[in-house]
Amino acid sequence: METQIRDVVRLRGSLRIALNDPDGNLVLERIIDNLAVTQGRSWALGQLESVNNQAAQYIGYIAIGSVTTAPTTADTLLGGEVTRVAIGTWVTSTLTANPPNWQAQVSYATNQGNTTLAEAGLFNTSTANTITMFAHATFTSFVKATSNTLNISWTMSD
Repeated sequence: METQIRDVVRLRGSLRIALNDPDGNLVLERIIDNLAVTQGRSWALGQLESVNNQAAQYIGYIAIGSVTTAPTTADTLLGGEVTRVAIGTWVTSTLTANPPNWQAQVSYATNQGNTTLAEAGLFNTSTANTITMFAHATFTSFVKATSNTLNISWTMSD
C-alpha cells in the first residue's frame, strides 16, 4: 500500500494597532487575528508557478476602513475603505524561523484616516477599493483624530 505524504501550508496572521497622541504616547493598542481570504490564498499559490505568477504585484499596501462586519473568506475588498498606504518597512529576517513569518509595518500620519476605524486589509495594489486582497481583519471601532498617528504591524506566517 502506498503512503501519501500530505503537507499543509496554513496562512495565518495578526496585526498590532497602535494609536499615539501628539507626543508619541500610546493611547490605544490592539492585537487582532486576521483572516487570509480565498483570493489572497489563491494569489499566493499562483506565485509558486509561472502561468499565474504576478511578480510585479507584490503585497505592498495596508488599507484601513470603517465597517465592523466580520471578515469572510469570500471578501475581496474592505467594507468601507478610508485610505490605503504603502508598507514602509518589511521584517523578513524571520522567514527562516519555524514557522516562517514576515511582518509589514505602516504608519498613518495625522492627516490620514481621521474617522472611526474598524477594519484593515493587506493588498497588492495602491488603488483604493481595488483587489487583490490578501487578508482582512476587523476590530472594535475607535476614532483616529487629526492629533493622532496610527501604526500597524501585520505579521503573516504559515
